[in-house]
Amino acid sequence: MIGAPGPRPIPSGLGARIIAFLSIALIPLGLVAYLQTAQLDQETRARTQLSLADLTEAAMAPERALLTRAFGAAEALGAIARETVGTDESCELAMREYQELNGYVSFVGFLGVDGSVFCSTTDQTIDLSQYPGAIEALGQPRPKILRFDFAPVSGESVVSIYRPVLRDGAHLGHIIISVPVRIMSAIENREEAANPGYIDVVLINDTGEILKSLGEYNRLGDLLPGDLNIETLTEGDQYSFLGRSGSGESYIYAVASVVPDLAYALTVWDPESPNATALQTGAFAKMLPLVMWAASVIVAYLAVNRLVIRHIRTLRYQMRSFARDRRLPAQSSGSDMALELRDMENDFLQMSDSILQDEAQLENTLREKTILLKEVHHRVKNNLQLISSIMNMQIRQSETDETKRVLRRLQDRIRGLAAIHRQLYRTADLGHVDVRELLNELIDQVAVAAEHGNRNIKITRDLDQVDVYPDQAMPLSLLTAEALANAEKYAQADSTGSQQISVRLKTTSDRDVTLEVVNSSDPEHPPEIDPMGGLGLRLIQAFATQLGGELSHGMEGERFCVRVDFRISDFKPEVVDY
Repeated sequence: MIGAPGPRPIPSGLGARIIAFLSIALIPLGLVAYLQTAQLDQETRARTQLSLADLTEAAMAPERALLTRAFGAAEALGAIARETVGTDESCELAMREYQELNGYVSFVGFLGVDGSVFCSTTDQTIDLSQYPGAIEALGQPRPKILRFDFAPVSGESVVSIYRPVLRDGAHLGHIIISVPVRIMSAIENREEAANPGYIDVVLINDTGEILKSLGEYNRLGDLLPGDLNIETLTEGDQYSFLGRSGSGESYIYAVASVVPDLAYALTVWDPESPNATALQTGAFAKMLPLVMWAASVIVAYLAVNRLVIRHIRTLRYQMRSFARDRRLPAQSSGSDMALELRDMENDFLQMSDSILQDEAQLENTLREKTILLKEVHHRVKNNLQLISSIMNMQIRQSETDETKRVLRRLQDRIRGLAAIHRQLYRTADLGHVDVRELLNELIDQVAVAAEHGNRNIKITRDLDQVDVYPDQAMPLSLLTAEALANAEKYAQADSTGSQQISVRLKTTSDRDVTLEVVNSSDPEHPPEIDPMGGLGLRLIQAFATQLGGELSHGMEGERFCVRVDFRISDFKPEVVDY
C-alpha cells in the first residue's frame, strides 16, 4: 500500500499547531487599541468641527447682521409696495427714505415679475436682460441673495437681496436691496489679532455663488476646493472636511450657515493651524493598531505557511502533474507535514493508483467497443454495397425502362444508407456524423449518375460544417438522396439554357439548420409529372418528420425548391426494459 498512515502523536495535529502560533499574535490587544484610538479620534474631530463652525459663524457675524437687517427692511418695504404700487409716489418715497437712513445701501427698488421697475431709488431705466440670475430670481416667489459684479445703477460689485412680495397669494414681484461689496468689507471691522488662524473666509449663497471674501476675490480659485462643486457645500448647516484646492494644496474647510437656506460662510484653514490640527490624528496613534495587526498577520502567515501552505502547494503540484500526464510522485513528502495533510496525501496516492487501474480497464474496454462498432458499420456498408451490386445486375437484365427506373431509385436510397455507415466507421467519433462530408458524397453520386445519363447538369454546393447524431443523420441522408434524385430527374433548362442543381446547408442559429435542394425548371413548360408527387413526396415528408423538421416545397420563379428547417437535437438513448 502506498504511503500508509503512521501513528498519530498529539502535537502533530494541524489545529493544535495553528492555535499555538496564532496565540502569539496580539489580536485582542490590537483590536482594543484600535477601538480606543478610533473613539478618541472621533470625539476629537467632533469637538474640533464644532469649534471651527463656531469660529466660522463668528467670522461672518457682521454680514449676518447686515443681511438680517436688510431682509427685515425688505419685508417692511414689501408691505408698503404691496399697498401703494401703481397708485401714488409713496412707494418711491419709502424706498428713498430707507436709502438715506442706511448709507451703505446703493439701490432699493420694487421690480415686478416681468422685470419692470415700479418704484426705486433711481430714475435710470434698468435692463435685466444682461443678468440671467436676476431674471431667474424674479420668476420664483422665494428669498434670494445674488452678487452682480457690474450693477446697472452703481456700476460696481454689489450683493443684492431679493424679497418676494405677495398679495392674496399672487406673486407681484421682489423688493431688491443692493449693498456694495466694498462697503460690506469696510463695515466688518476685523482686527488682525482677532483672526483665529484661517486663511480666508468666503460668503456664498445657496446655489454656490461666491458673494464676497476676506481676501482677493480673483484668487479664490487657488483656495477653494478644486474637486468639488461649490453648490454641494451648501447641503449641510455645519461641517468641516479636508480637501485639495484648485492650486493643488491641501486645506481644511469649515462650512456654517449665515442666513438659513440662503447664505453660508466657508473658512479656509491651514492644516497646521492650531485650531485645525486636531482634525488629523497623530501618525503614531494611527500606526500603532496597524503595527499590532501587521505583527499578528505576519506571525499567523509564518505559522500557516510552515504548517499548511507549503505542503498544500506540494500536494497541488502532485495533483496537477497527475491530472496532466498521470504522473505520480516517486515518494511521499517529508515527515514534518502535519498529520491531517499527510493522511490527505496518502488518500490521494491511493485514489490515483485506483484511477490509473480503472482508466486502463476502461480504455481497453472502449478500444474493443470502438473496434467492434467500426466493424459492424463496415460490414453493414459492405452488405448494402453488395445489395446495390445485385440490384445493378438486376437493372442490366431488366427489359422495361420503368423497372430500371424503380430499381435505380431504390439503389440510390441504399447507397445513401451505405454512405452513412461509411462515415461512421471512418470517423474517430462514432457518436457524430459530419453532415457536410456526407452530403458531398451523396452529391458526387448524383453527379456520376448525371454523367452516365449524358445530361449536362451543373451542380453547385454551399455546405456549412454541421455535426449531428446518427439518429438524425439517417433520415437527413435519405431525405437528401430522395430530393437529389428528384432534382436530377426533373431538372430543366432555365432562361439561360442551362440545367442546374443547387444544394445548400446553412446554420441559421446555434442549433437551427436549413437544407435546400433546388433544381432549375421552365415555368412555362413544366414536366409532365409532378416532381414532388407520388412515392418521392411521401418519403421526403416521412424523413422530414423523423428529422423533426418543417418541410416546404414549390416553384420559386425558374427554380423548384425543396427546403427543410430542422433543429439539431441532443442524443436520446434508447430506453431498455430489463
